[in-house]
Amino acid sequence: MDIIVLTTQAFRQIELVVPNLLRELSIRTTLLLVLIVLHVKYQPEAIYITDVEMLNEYRKPRRDSYVPPWATVLLIIFIPLIILSLPAILVRNTETFQPLLGWTLALLLNGIVTEALKLFVCRPRPDFFYRCYPTGVVSSELQSDDIQDIIEGRKSFPSGHSSFAFCSLGFLSLWLRKILCATSDNSVRINILCVTPLLVAFVIGVSRLCDNHHHWQDVLAGCIIGALISYICYTMYSTPENRPHNRTSHAHYDISGMQSTS
Repeated sequence: MDIIVLTTQAFRQIELVVPNLLRELSIRTTLLLVLIVLHVKYQPEAIYITDVEMLNEYRKPRRDSYVPPWATVLLIIFIPLIILSLPAILVRNTETFQPLLGWTLALLLNGIVTEALKLFVCRPRPDFFYRCYPTGVVSSELQSDDIQDIIEGRKSFPSGHSSFAFCSLGFLSLWLRKILCATSDNSVRINILCVTPLLVAFVIGVSRLCDNHHHWQDVLAGCIIGALISYICYTMYSTPENRPHNRTSHAHYDISGMQSTS
């Protein structure tokens, strides 16, 4: 009889967990498709630029990124993903998936907002002149054959690197503070560790100014957008009473009781 009762409880828990997991996955899949469509199908409008603007605002020399693409992906995606996944791997309790759900939602929402603003504002990058005229000499026709590079040159506002850095690493900073302050004293070392992701995000943002890929307004806007979205998503998935899934089940993703009785 005990086996039958435990089996029945297990199936009830699965019935609660699976539909909510599928809903969360479907939401993120939809958001990812929207982001891909925005990035691939739509292009920024070719707004008119005066000669004065072209020579004074958009003629900064082209430079390679101070933070290379591989380092950007590592710092913004893989390191936060590994850290946020550790509780789910080490602690066999699916409630620990909540940070991952909030983090992935924050990244996708941030991507959509950032890309939509880039397409709407159509602001040229500081090095836009040299994207069009690599030799530095103005001619009646574009000298560059890399059309995609010119299109990307019209997507300066806001800075995607800055928004993604503050979104991803800002979420990680909030989560670290919650976890570490709950398990130890609120010491100086703990505070420094929690602030470190934000410092990394700040360095990434500043690097976009130094390599002439963005104006300071682009970076500032990106930082604000990323930080705001990360805070909203973190709050949604870290405070039990604010979680949308609690409207249907208080046991959402939490099968610890089922595991403890097995």
